[in-house]
Amino acid sequence: MIDLYSWKSANGRRPIIMLEECGIPYRTIAIDPHGGDNRTPEYLKISPGGKVPCLVDPDAEGGEPIHLMESSAILLYLAEKTGQFGGNTPRERWEVRQWLMYQATNVAISFSALNVTRDMEPQCRNLLDVLEAHLANHDYFADDYSIADMMSIGRFGAFGFDFIDLNEYPNLCKWRDRMLARPAVAKSMEMKIG
Repeated sequence: MIDLYSWKSANGRRPIIMLEECGIPYRTIAIDPHGGDNRTPEYLKISPGGKVPCLVDPDAEGGEPIHLMESSAILLYLAEKTGQFGGNTPRERWEVRQWLMYQATNVAISFSALNVTRDMEPQCRNLLDVLEAHLANHDYFADDYSIADMMSIGRFGAFGFDFIDLNEYPNLCKWRDRMLARPAVAKSMEMKIG
């Protein structure tokens, strides 16, 4: 059984979606990144950067356990382990990875910073414009529902910035609603972690 050390955050919910979608048995262990749980010597052994979430799979390839931090790395690992939601052809895999990395290195970081300072608002609005334009012609970020979508729904499923009206981005809202209708996504958003 996979152990997922997680918290009630966009980052913490991403791997839960994938685990639920794939039907992989797992248990969640609450790690409060704001309370110092992620800085204990025991936790740093499995998550060297103290990052939450962290996945521990005792049945990784070769029979050796694997410890992974960073939600995007966890999603990639689970996509490769299961052969699901990561694209079926080389072109599809790169399309998924492209959008996964865009979400991880641009959207996730910028909106996390927006939690701290409103100075990031122009950058976040630019990112929303990119997502809105892309979703005008696509149901999902890649050709099909994938880990690239799972990377973003935690942020947009529980959007909490009162100075940005997400309804100004109707294509993004349609995508969000499509995602929230998926049982695995809904479950991840409703779970009480910590």
